[in-house]
Amino acid sequence: MPDFSPERTQIGAASGMGLAVAQRLIADGVRQIALIDLKDDTLVEASESLAVIETSVEVLHIAIDVSKEELVEQAVAATVEKFGRLDFCFNAAGISGTNAGIADLTVEDLDKVLDINLKGVWLCERAQIRQMLKQEMRELSTGLPFKTRGSIINVGSLCSNNAVVSNLSPYTIAKHGVLGLTKQDALDYGSQGIRVNCFCPGWISTGMTAANVERQGFLDNYLSRVPMGRWGSPEEVAYVASFILSDKASFVTGSSITIDGGLSVR
Repeated sequence: MPDFSPERTQIGAASGMGLAVAQRLIADGVRQIALIDLKDDTLVEASESLAVIETSVEVLHIAIDVSKEELVEQAVAATVEKFGRLDFCFNAAGISGTNAGIADLTVEDLDKVLDINLKGVWLCERAQIRQMLKQEMRELSTGLPFKTRGSIINVGSLCSNNAVVSNLSPYTIAKHGVLGLTKQDALDYGSQGIRVNCFCPGWISTGMTAANVERQGFLDNYLSRVPMGRWGSPEEVAYVASFILSDKASFVTGSSITIDGGLSVR
């Protein structure tokens, strides 16, 4: 189990993989956590679910649109004001967008997806890295003779590497961009004690994927390609995230980490 100190903080989300990661981090020892999502009511419910796991947890929830620069900056500042520093970040906000070929899409369709899935991640990561650069390097909890300023995971997709789903070009463009952003920032800030990795999950059972599958009617087609023959759960993503964010993964950065039940081997 990853060794998390109680004072470490994390920015996540209030549903799906983001919430599962937050819950796993609390179970693994984190005691101070900030959740950022669009709607306040879902954040309240998420906070309550964390308190069930550990009554002593301190939760800051902030309802913002991550595509708004000023709001993202304020959210990170509020987190640091309450908890003192920023150590672990999980950037999971995303939407699937309109299901149509490019010939039938509008610029507005493109902008809506890029604003959240790519620009939103870029804004969050920029604010997080700016804060981490202000922080003192700390010793690793593993006892290894190295130091760190923090760890970030950006949530990409199988669509970060390939065009997996038909008629979803804005989403695929954005997720390719998230992987590129991850690799660039891992290169630029690795020497300064900041690790950045990208998760590329396959068919994970969340509200967004369920709605997408129902709309497109391709469940049997795509799930039949998964060697394990089933959906993944957000909790399975969370176990991997808990390790990658922790000091036990101190030499892992710039990686594209696939969590897909073997789908990408075909």
